Amino acid sequence: MTTQYVNILEKYKLLFVNRPFTFPGDKTVNKKIAIHRIENDFLGYFLNSFPDEEAIDEIITQIDCIISEGFYDPGSCEEIYLHFLTMRYTDTSVVFEDTDINRSYLQEIHFSEFTEILLLWKNFIHSPPFDRTILDDRTEFCYHLKEYESEQEIALSLVKTFSEIDFTLIRGENIGEYRKEFSAGYTKGKSDEFYITCLYDKNGMMIYEKEENYFKGGSEVVVRKYYFDEQISYHFELLYNEKGEFSAIENRNPEIPYIYASEMDLLCPGFLAKNPYYKNSDIIP
Repeated sequence: MTTQYVNILEKYKLLFVNRPFTFPGDKTVNKKIAIHRIENDFLGYFLNSFPDEEAIDEIITQIDCIISEGFYDPGSCEEIYLHFLTMRYTDTSVVFEDTDINRSYLQEIHFSEFTEILLLWKNFIHSPPFDRTILDDRTEFCYHLKEYESEQEIALSLVKTFSEIDFTLIRGENIGEYRKEFSAGYTKGKSDEFYITCLYDKNGMMIYEKEENYFKGGSEVVVRKYYFDEQISYHFELLYNEKGEFSAIENRNPEIPYIYASEMDLLCPGFLAKNPYYKNSDIIP
């Protein structure tokens, strides 16, 4: 990557990154993403709309034609219309406009610099790592947020890149010997307002789970903890009420599916005393 190209990226606040996406079944693929580090990310959205060499070459050819003729002829070079954005040509530059009713002006970029951006994007697409997996509106995947990435930033980028697609954003952090993960679901690119917080022990076993579901102004929070009985190799599920107090534990007897808090000392004597972590819904043991 030449210094000239790097300067162009810095000037226009562009960043090209390889982003891994994990699908159900833990298959991970790589997607090449352009990020325009401004609020509406319009250059990133534009470049991500042209992820193949042929489409990029066609734009460059149109620009070369305008330069060769010395002026822009609308009959030979058509404007580019995208869902969020329009790009039109002048005699010496490209002009980006929002697709709102007023066609709000965004930015004008000289042909020479815009061609350099396109060539760098094309070069990045052809650089390893490669993965030809197609992500479309039938795809579901998980994206693990990096420490410096915000949920809003990544969600907007994914929606602009893939349009209506289902995905889950996951933010994780290590807390001593434990791993905490917070997941936010999106359906067709829109937030479900459904969140799951999980805690895993040093063996990777989930020992805490909180579901938060917000719908039409209401909310529902369900907290579960899990206890693994090594003697019978069985996971028990423990439930908690809205105050965070222990409510019931799953019972292996299908005729009596739960043992409630009032019955614990009688049916499971000493369990809560020996395992204080399960007395309430606090996340850290």
